[in-house]
Amino acid sequence: MTRRYALLLSLSGPVAAQTCSADQISECHEQNRTHPTTGRAQDPLLRWNPCPAFVGGPILFQSKTFSGTAIWLGKQIKFRPDGDFFSALAGVDLDRIHGHYPLVVGGKTVQVTVKDHTYPSSRVTVPQKFVKPPREVQAQIEEEIRIKRQVFKSSAGERLWHGPFVAPAKARYTSSFGSRRIYNGKILSVHQGLDYSALVGTGVTAANSGHVAIAGNFYFEGGFIVIDHGESIFTLYMHLSELLVNQGTFINKGATIAKSGSSGRVTGAHLHFAMQ
Repeated sequence: MTRRYALLLSLSGPVAAQTCSADQISECHEQNRTHPTTGRAQDPLLRWNPCPAFVGGPILFQSKTFSGTAIWLGKQIKFRPDGDFFSALAGVDLDRIHGHYPLVVGGKTVQVTVKDHTYPSSRVTVPQKFVKPPREVQAQIEEEIRIKRQVFKSSAGERLWHGPFVAPAKARYTSSFGSRRIYNGKILSVHQGLDYSALVGTGVTAANSGHVAIAGNFYFEGGFIVIDHGESIFTLYMHLSELLVNQGTFINKGATIAKSGSSGRVTGAHLHFAMQ
């Protein structure tokens, strides 16, 4: 999965207040089934938010009874204590086809419905070197790809994040997650994050606690910070003008980590924020 879950921010807001029962996957509104003899509502094995899940979106699984490892979309996810529940955070790839997908949890298989979702397109004009990079920077780009792949494969096993993720800048976002990016007339990528209209020098803060896994200047990302929040969850901060933290440092949620800028492949000053 590449830079997923920018919409994780909305899990603390009204992305979809409805949760879904494992026993009633096809009918979310039947979550609270009544017991046939007592007439009282049964607690489902599992519920998730949003319900139904959607292509390119985050999904928060919760259980009152299960803790440990489950399998979702071919990856291990961990249910850990979270208030009155055990919870696990996951997501759906942007290129995933809608349908029903099994979640293997507690020796049982639960079918989770994933709905299709339509994302907009946007046209961007950038210097040609960012559409067709010159030969002399190919080695740099390949090395940066290797670094990112290595980092994303070596997340801390324990949960380092706590509570809702918060916005990384006090600014409105201007470009939404999931839109197709047409650079200089060519479709080169899907926008897998949120763009905040932050002026150069605007403070950028950590969306949640974790270790700084990358802090440097990359060809496409410009000034670039990646925070590992544990359990294979990362936040990415791009196009920065100044980095205020070092690789390996532990950062608390809300701590200032950088200043926004216009470095890398951009059309103007802004903060690109994403999740992996």
